Amino acid sequence: MATVFTFIGLLLVITFAAYLLCEGSEKMAEKWGANIVGSLLLALVTTLPEYAFVYWASVKDKYEMAVGSAIGSCTLLITLGYGLVILFSTTKASRKPVKEIVLSKATKIDALYLLITGVLAFIFVKTGDELTFVEGLILTAVLIGYVVQVFLHSAKNNDDSMKTGEVTPGEMAIALIQLVVGGAIVFLCSERFVDSMMALAGLMRVSPAVIAIVLGPFASEMPEKLTAYMIVMKNGAHAELAVCNFLGSKVNHNSLLLAVMPFVAHFKNHDAVTGIMSPMFMIMTGFTVVVSALIVRGRLQKWEGWMLVAAYITTMYIAVGMK
Repeated sequence: MATVFTFIGLLLVITFAAYLLCEGSEKMAEKWGANIVGSLLLALVTTLPEYAFVYWASVKDKYEMAVGSAIGSCTLLITLGYGLVILFSTTKASRKPVKEIVLSKATKIDALYLLITGVLAFIFVKTGDELTFVEGLILTAVLIGYVVQVFLHSAKNNDDSMKTGEVTPGEMAIALIQLVVGGAIVFLCSERFVDSMMALAGLMRVSPAVIAIVLGPFASEMPEKLTAYMIVMKNGAHAELAVCNFLGSKVNHNSLLLAVMPFVAHFKNHDAVTGIMSPMFMIMTGFTVVVSALIVRGRLQKWEGWMLVAAYITTMYIAVGMK
């Protein structure tokens, strides 16, 4: 029972942190726009638990757990993550639903980076079923290019629907505090939350490999999902902030998050991280290509939400069956 109570308690704490991230990010988006806040700031803050988990798993030579976590997180984000954002925005689950999600030019450009990182990571992994230090550097360079592109586009254009500029210094200070406190809570609680899920899975007699792919991402991704869902449930018109958040996180997943493993391996005098290629990695890449195409089109509709949710359920069924 103690394991169950620990899990529930940490879940509530992380839910509160997600609320703070939601409130802070919305206010900052009014000042700087959804692309800067969602694609960069919020995406980085909410990806911290995944970086921590992959790093410590790699340090302990548990690369299979690190790979499983990365693949599981990417798959969850690209299917269930986007699917529920679309459904919550376009149904009565939102206080102010919209008929469809219309995306800005900047978001469509971001989707191209998502496609590039996904395909590039797949090519690197497929060649020799490994990821080397140099390949990690290349993936990191793509992420840096993405960050620069977001800043330059936001500086030259004013096509962000959430950007109003009508934010007082006091409101900005409160928003910053909310982001810092929310991010700190997520970072401090994420490892214990993962541990509690591992213990809970032990009681359920579930394989650790299944946890890494199926259950682990719910711990590391929970803050990000709750933040996005809170935003669109308040107002479906703000769905682009959630989409940008997921885009930024997914670019992180396909680049620096994967690169953490060969970086750690390099400093432990290992040539590369092997055994990454798997049916789940191929499925994840396929979904990345499909969702990138949907976002580049510039409109996300309800039927696409249902399709992505169904894709996630099917993929997890396959993952459990393979293990």
